[in-house]
Amino acid sequence: MRIYKFFLLPFLGMWCLINQIHSQEFVNNLDKWGKADPIQKTYLQLDRATYFAGQTIWFKAYFMADFLPSSANSTLFVELLDNKSHPLIKKVLPVFGALSYGQIDLPNTLATGSYQLRAYTPLMLNFDKSYLFSRRVEVFGNNKLKAGAIPATPVTLHFYPEGGNLVTGFKNNIAFKATDQQGLPATVSGRIIDQENKTVASFSTQHDGMGQFALVPATGGHYQALLDNNQKASLPEVTNEGVALMIKNTQKGKTFAINYRGEKQVPAYLIGQMQHQVFIKQALPVKPNNGTINGVLQTGNMPSGVLQITIFNKDGLPLAERLTFIDNKEYRLTTTFRADTLNTGTRKKNHFSIAFADSIVGNFSVAVTDADYEPATDRPGNIYSSFLLTSDIPGYVYHPAYYFSDSPNAAEDVELVMLTNGWRRFLWKDAVANRLPPPVHKDPGFISLSGRVNIAGSRKSFADKDLLVWVATDSDRRLQTVKTDAVGHFKMDSLIFFNKAKILFSDIHGKKSKQLTVKLNSDSLIKSFSIPPLLLPYKPFTHTGIANKMNNAWFDYTRGEGVMLDSVTVLGVRNRLRQLEDIYMSGLFAGGIDARTIDLTREFIPNQNIFDYLQGRVAGLTIMRGGQFGDYQLYYRQGGLRRPMQLYLDEMPTDPGMIASLNPNDIALVKLFPTFIGAPGGGANGVLAVYTKRETI
Repeated sequence: MRIYKFFLLPFLGMWCLINQIHSQEFVNNLDKWGKADPIQKTYLQLDRATYFAGQTIWFKAYFMADFLPSSANSTLFVELLDNKSHPLIKKVLPVFGALSYGQIDLPNTLATGSYQLRAYTPLMLNFDKSYLFSRRVEVFGNNKLKAGAIPATPVTLHFYPEGGNLVTGFKNNIAFKATDQQGLPATVSGRIIDQENKTVASFSTQHDGMGQFALVPATGGHYQALLDNNQKASLPEVTNEGVALMIKNTQKGKTFAINYRGEKQVPAYLIGQMQHQVFIKQALPVKPNNGTINGVLQTGNMPSGVLQITIFNKDGLPLAERLTFIDNKEYRLTTTFRADTLNTGTRKKNHFSIAFADSIVGNFSVAVTDADYEPATDRPGNIYSSFLLTSDIPGYVYHPAYYFSDSPNAAEDVELVMLTNGWRRFLWKDAVANRLPPPVHKDPGFISLSGRVNIAGSRKSFADKDLLVWVATDSDRRLQTVKTDAVGHFKMDSLIFFNKAKILFSDIHGKKSKQLTVKLNSDSLIKSFSIPPLLLPYKPFTHTGIANKMNNAWFDYTRGEGVMLDSVTVLGVRNRLRQLEDIYMSGLFAGGIDARTIDLTREFIPNQNIFDYLQGRVAGLTIMRGGQFGDYQLYYRQGGLRRPMQLYLDEMPTDPGMIASLNPNDIALVKLFPTFIGAPGGGANGVLAVYTKRETI
């Protein structure tokens, strides 16, 4: 016995040392990869959950990496997709200090339905694209939605042995997930039968189509699930050698039990990692070729999120894997919401306060909406569930915000999500062999433009020349020169602007300037990435009351809140102003029940700019000039602390200086909107649209 102990202890020490060295190698590989290419995440906070066609989706984007705000991203892509993942609207927005803001103006021709929203940055595309931010938005438009009950459909049933193996002779925990034809949770119950049709276990859904049951499979056994409606589904094949892993929540934390059999199935160490950061490295005790190992996972000081537990043998091969959720609630902030003034009357002022328990440094967003048009008091997803849960598992999670609620069952129910979803941002064999892939996509550094310039009407390139570039946005104008190379190529980077910009390319030689043709490359403004279709499960809208309200709201919007008469026939020739509006105006600019259009096609305006001409001719319009450069500022029916109107030139955002520089005799129409839904903020301060002549009638 003494000799046995003498030889065992040195051997055990050396064996554990070898395992630690082996595990440390690929842990270091994973750590280096995580630092070189950290997992980037984004979350879009929307102002509402339902809209009608013609409204604006306002959003604020937050960015995280390594559990902290991430400043590594400069460009955000936001896409509105239909149910076949065809892009309808694509926005490209700059990111500053881990934040971005934007809006999507929904066309008033959009059909009623559920649409998909996806958001990402180029750095996020270095990983599995199943992890990108996505959600659904409901839109009510030109076809009325008939809300009603969801019809019963056949279910799809999948079974997931905990740890990945269904090992004979051991008690195995098996989770399952039932979904309907839309991919939404289905409620099921039934029994497990063996190859002789004997019942060996029963099961029923515990939460949102998920549940679990215990089974001790026999050697050579084949098992099926028989639902109460006689539908059948097969369980995974059993194995005589393997590892059965079970993890449970206890008051002391998370406990684990490992049952195993087989020479190559002997567990050697356990690794727990989150977002490429290893938090647990635990050597397991030496055992023979079969046995049981029990232990406790110390998770009290870990950040909240999805923890991947993997069991390895001495050769570094993964034997079993399990996701578990850590919720230490360190992300919560104690706040108090107070309605200081509450008056629900029309256009009445309200004042609300949000107070924190202590001094807080952070960035927050608040959306104030009409609760009568919201389908539920709580939204199915939020910033917690996105950053800590759904961004780390590729499968669809139904109502993820529930798992961050104070429900007493939330901690157990979220483990069902962990059991029925896989985690595959990387393969362990690649980490062991140090073959982790390098990043493919780089951050573009805000907006970049590149292309090739030729002399117009020829194939001759505008080579080795200075090119004058004028960039005009709704907030400023910038001039800069860039140098073309030997074949006429140019590149501009680090451009920043919101919404739209008008860009003019020109030669710099004055009267000797040549006419140029510029062909832009597919750079960050219009670049497309190869992204798999986004096919989010769709639950038919069942809120009849809200559906009716939204349908009525859209009806009133499209008709300017007036009365629509049926079967009215107007005989005669359309007047000149109507014909001009049809020629010049499009989209939302063609509407506006309170808008006023001024026809200048037959006017001659000597020695004035358009603002001097309009001053005093349009009731409620105030035009002021001042400042160091004598800039114009326009206001419409505003008193006290006034805010300038928004201006458009040929339906592109512009500034007063641009319009003032125009020859007024080149202007065809001027249209004034008291409010304009197509402008940022709904054009609450008034909008002036100017159209230059291009055609007459």
